[in-house]
Order: sequence, then structure tokens, then C-alpha cells
Amino acid sequence: MPENWDDHATGWDQDERVRFYAEQAFASLIKHVPVQDDGWQNKRVLDFGCGTGLLSEKLAPLVREVIAVDVSEPMIGILRRKGIDNVTPICADIDKVHSSAPWFCEFDLIVASSVCGFLPNYEATVGLLSKALRDGGYFTQWDWLSSGDDRDGMTLERVSDAFRTANLKPVQVETAFSVIFDGETMPVLMGVGFATQPTSERPSSSND
Repeated sequence: MPENWDDHATGWDQDERVRFYAEQAFASLIKHVPVQDDGWQNKRVLDFGCGTGLLSEKLAPLVREVIAVDVSEPMIGILRRKGIDNVTPICADIDKVHSSAPWFCEFDLIVASSVCGFLPNYEATVGLLSKALRDGGYFTQWDWLSSGDDRDGMTLERVSDAFRTANLKPVQVETAFSVIFDGETMPVLMGVGFATQPTSERPSSSND
């Protein structure tokens, strides 16, 4: 997978493997998180590491608002040009701006698709993200399942441990689907955590 995401923004949406990944991620999401229920029309979602917004596009019709954040300006630029009314694209590094960002709070769902395995400190970032969830909110990630010799893969055990450390109750940690890259079948791990941390530890909105 690419590491310089800026260079891959153009043509990203046209890559059949990328689109398949997003479709399978969404299909697995609706099995474990009730985003299709009527009550979710009032919910707020963070798409962390959104890229060009393929997952945001699928979530937008089901919820009130999607905040779509990525560190790649070219990726965010493509999402902006899609002009989805209830999707707010933001180019930012959450690890650096979260404390001063009024939008970084009170999410009912945070999704991270093929992001966490590339983070410099996965556990710390999950801990940070969990504090932006409402009570009863969900954190869901998809990442390449580690084969033991790949530096960007994740393991079921590592995800479960990170969730517990971040006061997220593991709801589902499993291999969800596979993608074929250059003739190699690559399994994708899915982790779903349920927010249980005290409300006092979460950021509050500017309207509180």
C-alpha cells in the first residue's frame, strides 16, 4: 500500500481494489453497528483518515453529519469537489489539532479504514479518538491482518488490547474480508469497540 498518499489521490476512486475495500468495509459495518436504524439520522460521525471519502459517501445518507479528516490535502481536495451536503472535509492531523478543534467531540461513530496500521503510535491515537465518542458510541477500524513480517499489519490481539486500554469494550474483532493485490490474497481485520469511558474525560462541544 502507498505511504505518500498525496501522490495517489488522482485516480484513487477509480482503483477497483480501493472501491472494493470501501464496499466491503461498509458491508461489515452495517452488520455490527446499527447505522441503518432510523435514530441514526441524528447521529454524528468522524471518518478518520477518510482519503477521498469513499466510506463517507456511504455513511452520509444515513446520518446527520460526517466530519471527514485526512492529512493529505490532495485527497481532501477530491472529497471537497464531490460537494456532499452533510460531509465536512478537513485536512488536519488530529494528534496535533484536537485540543483546539471545536469539531473534535461528541461523535456517535468513528470509522478508520486502512489507517491505524500506518499510525506512528496506534494505541495513543485510539485512546485520543475514544475520548471524542459519546457514551455508547462506536469506534470501528479496518486494517490489513498481520502476516507476522509486515510492518503495517495489525493483529487481533493488539486491537483488542488497545480497545481495552482506551476504555472501549471490544464488540467484534475478527477477519472481515480479503482483498487481492498483485495476485496475493490479503485478509482485512475489523475491530469494533463500544465507548464506556466516563463523560468527564471526553471533550465537550463549544455549545455546552
